[in-house]
Amino acid sequence: MANPQNLPWQDIATRKQEEIFDAIPSAWVADKHLLCGHNFMDLPKRCPSIMSKEELFITEQRAVDILSRIRARTWTSHQVTLAFCKRAALAHQATNCLALIMFDSALQRAEELDDYTLKHNKTIGPLHGLPISVKEHVYLQDTPATSGLISWADAPSPGDALICKVFREAGAVFHVKTTNPQTLMALETHSNLFGRTTNPYNTSLTSGGSSGGESALVAMRGSPLGIGTDIGGSIRGPSGFCGGWGLKCSVARIPHSGLSGLHSGMENIIGCVGPMANSLADLRLFCEVALGARPWDFEPSLIDLPWRNVTSQTSPNKLRIGILWHDGEVTPHPPIQRALKDTVNKLRAQGHEIVNWDPSLHASLLKWINTAYFLDGGEEYKNTLLHESDPPVPMIQWLLHSTTPRRHTVEQTWELNSLRDRLRTQFSLQWREADIDALLCPVNASVASAHDESKYWGYTAVFNATDLPGVVFPVTKVLETDTWAEDTPAVKGDKDAMYRRFWDEGGPQKYKDAPVNLQLVGKRLREENLLAVAEVVEGVIRGVSDGTKSGNTVKRAERTEMVQSRL
Repeated sequence: MANPQNLPWQDIATRKQEEIFDAIPSAWVADKHLLCGHNFMDLPKRCPSIMSKEELFITEQRAVDILSRIRARTWTSHQVTLAFCKRAALAHQATNCLALIMFDSALQRAEELDDYTLKHNKTIGPLHGLPISVKEHVYLQDTPATSGLISWADAPSPGDALICKVFREAGAVFHVKTTNPQTLMALETHSNLFGRTTNPYNTSLTSGGSSGGESALVAMRGSPLGIGTDIGGSIRGPSGFCGGWGLKCSVARIPHSGLSGLHSGMENIIGCVGPMANSLADLRLFCEVALGARPWDFEPSLIDLPWRNVTSQTSPNKLRIGILWHDGEVTPHPPIQRALKDTVNKLRAQGHEIVNWDPSLHASLLKWINTAYFLDGGEEYKNTLLHESDPPVPMIQWLLHSTTPRRHTVEQTWELNSLRDRLRTQFSLQWREADIDALLCPVNASVASAHDESKYWGYTAVFNATDLPGVVFPVTKVLETDTWAEDTPAVKGDKDAMYRRFWDEGGPQKYKDAPVNLQLVGKRLREENLLAVAEVVEGVIRGVSDGTKSGNTVKRAERTEMVQSRL
């Protein structure tokens, strides 16, 4: 929807931001002195007048456990929804993560669900009574979907996106929509319309993008499960920056129809809808419910591939993990190098095989996808972001100036698609020759970046280019002792030098309290197998399991046969 009154963009932004804050009940507004400092992860616990101990306990549970208690009548949907509404309100005051507040309608829906249970002695579906947050540009009936654009400030959703329709029918309660950046095309959630979303661990750092509102909200437990999207790292980057779990599936696995945004109809590179949560079990829950509804009957581009029962208990005893230490372009910062080394040492100690991954294809894949993003030469972005009506924020300004895209003819896009397929084939052959179960790698060259410094996404976008699923998970946090290792490679190129400078400007103090996540990548359309590997790796990292089911080691040939028989 355009701006028919030709109001200054500042007036539209002010109105939008005031509407969000005004929707927070005055009783849920934190004292101003509690909103000072840089780390707000404990803010809800410091607000006993807003959140009771029971509400704190409810909001710190996994989604799967919340659902179990609702089914057992231990908790009501209204009780759970109220707790998450309060915590979401506090998360917004700390990080500016909400784009729309729907507390009243959510609580009304929760009451209806409770009444249904009392009347029928059952739940209406697998998500009965669970609050779920939605990234702002995902269509949700009777809500705006602006993609962070002033000119779309009141653009209505034409209905529910398929993923929201499926979850609504499964009993989900939608309580908030979360911020995304101007145009969506950034790893920093900042727009003129919503302002800047910050990282709850350290507000001097970004929560990531484009699902940055989701990552901040989920980290602060203002939502047990969030709907994000990813076309270059927009689920994995934010989840990694905020210490959460996030899953990007392969294209055509999870419902993806019903999103606002630029690039509409462009199929050279396609994004994905996916889950953001605080546990692996909740990622599985999202996928099981999404695919249990047979969405391919409603979205023809989806593959008819139900969710399969693959867990660590049905996986091989010993894994073979590839390790991407460095993508050959930008060196990961010291905390990430430490997390990789520690994880590899723990895996080796439990008998898992480690294989160093050759990154020689990564530069070509990254160059290809960066070209595919702007096949029109960036004209749609430039025409939408007119300086007098919606000036580009710093990250978008940098993106448009640094990429210098050129307009491609139809024939040139065909050539690019052919190149993509050749690169994917080469990558697949390399994977086959390495004979690995998954690839362990950084989420980003940095932990959560300082504001306006998220200028490299090679560690995630490469796996959009190859269409491989990726899951990110927390490992550790930045330590005061983190420093460059003696064996750190020499500087290679301007981007590598830039990211070295980002670290050297402040070292661990600059990134104080930031989480450190890693990423596991699996085979295309094998999300179940990837999560099974992640389950083993998580157990090894936490020291809760040796990652095996018995003392007998399965030989490599036998193990390969087992895997192939399951697939």
